[in-house]
Amino acid sequence: MNEELRIKEILSERKLSIRVLAEIMGVDPASLSRSLSGKMTLDTLRKIAFALNVEVWELFTPSVSKEELTALVDHRGRLYKAGSIEELQEIIEEIKKSDS
Repeated sequence: MNEELRIKEILSERKLSIRVLAEIMGVDPASLSRSLSGKMTLDTLRKIAFALNVEVWELFTPSVSKEELTALVDHRGRLYKAGSIEELQEIIEEIKKSDS
């Protein structure tokens, strides 16, 4: 399977097999398996994402624990990044101070 894709991980999270995904997509399981092992077209990625009810970009992003947070805030041309709720609150306070 393509290393950068997380299709297998999503299938595992949902307790689905490649065979079930192929059935949902209406394709031959062997064909899907070959596609997952090699290069895929954007069309195939779209069909997989649709079948899994995710956006195409989610097939490429690593999963994160429900405990983690990534927030990007663009305020007046300045980009802030927070990795926790506490960091996000600090950013909000900083923005409030700069606006007053």
